[in-house]
Amino acid sequence: MKQDSFKSLIAVLTAIVTVLGATAACLASVAVSTAGDNDFAGLDASIRGQKAEIINYVVAYEHYRAFTSYVRYNELGNLMYDPGADQDTDARNGAFQREVWGIASGISSVFFSPRYITSEGQYDLERELQEEYAKDAQSEDLNPAPYFEESDRQRNISATLTADMIVFAVSFWFLTLAQATEKKIKYVWAVLGGLMGLAGIIGIFIGRFLQ
Repeated sequence: MKQDSFKSLIAVLTAIVTVLGATAACLASVAVSTAGDNDFAGLDASIRGQKAEIINYVVAYEHYRAFTSYVRYNELGNLMYDPGADQDTDARNGAFQREVWGIASGISSVFFSPRYITSEGQYDLERELQEEYAKDAQSEDLNPAPYFEESDRQRNISATLTADMIVFAVSFWFLTLAQATEKKIKYVWAVLGGLMGLAGIIGIFIGRFLQ
């Protein structure tokens, strides 16, 4: 190969490697920025999720406390029944019974949902918490996991592309040696520079599309 043609080829390869190295740096920067955005979104979703859980726990335990009051008043009404009482006592017991049962009915209709009472007469607190959280998740994004997973993926891309920049730098160094050397070893430098450049291109493809 003529000297001028060789130097022209090396100059073209050097320019290509320089552009590809800059491209790898740009893509690495974009990946880092995207990772940061996903970290922020993940933290935001995590905070919203924790806030929803705290509010739901407070409300659910208020409902549970109301349920225990309902059970207490309901049981008190049951205890007022005395089959051996005289007429006056039975009338007083009946009036008191209706009063406490009315309070129990008012509590159950206002302060908690009877649908959470199980067939065993227990309050299903866990079911209420799960349903309320699911309801919140329909209106807000409460799941941080996808954002943190994407953030990790973008950081892996950035790490690959950053390593790729070193490969292009080595390629540039070999090509510079090839252009500056007059001896036949310049062909070795040229081949090594080309191979490193090819490895850099493969690195961009892996970092950009296979992670």
